[in-house]
Amino acid sequence: MPYQIQSHCPACQAGDSVVIGNWPEHLGLYLCLSCRQLVNIPTRDGKCPGCGYEPRPDELYDYSRAIPYLGGQMPYTPDTGPVCPRCEGAALQFHNTAHYNMMMVVGNEAGAKATWGRDYVEKAIFMNSTFPVIQEHRLDPRKVFAYFHLDMPSAPLITRSVSYPIALDIRTHLLIHITMNPAAFREGAPPQ
Repeated sequence: MPYQIQSHCPACQAGDSVVIGNWPEHLGLYLCLSCRQLVNIPTRDGKCPGCGYEPRPDELYDYSRAIPYLGGQMPYTPDTGPVCPRCEGAALQFHNTAHYNMMMVVGNEAGAKATWGRDYVEKAIFMNSTFPVIQEHRLDPRKVFAYFHLDMPSAPLITRSVSYPIALDIRTHLLIHITMNPAAFREGAPPQ
């Protein structure tokens, strides 16, 4: 994680390549009707890279239940994607084309800390996808969020959605870390 995602419209055959799970770099996905494409909105300025429009947080697309894990795996039927911004003739479908190393997120401490105090779709999906792992393994959320350079939420997040692929990758990443240091994220253990 993060993942490179390819959208595909079965009606017009068009599609776009975007990234999910890179919350220090992206606010979320946006279906830009002006540019007629699906784009990542960068955290640095919050604007569509094509037309410069600055979407409101509620205009960003919550992809969490529509994008499957590698090979199309899902524990549930995925949500229907949004309507194609080019032809408006069918719902977009998604598949993963690349799986990036988690260090892309963990290693971006400066980018992560620059987002503290901000609530946006991509960050909320990542945080929500972390909670099941924290609960399953009885980890200290403060230590897990400190490891990912996330600020603790002080209010309900913009979305409560969990992304299956992101949750699986967070789980794998944390379990490998715990294998190397069993007390890493346990309550009462010394900080890392």
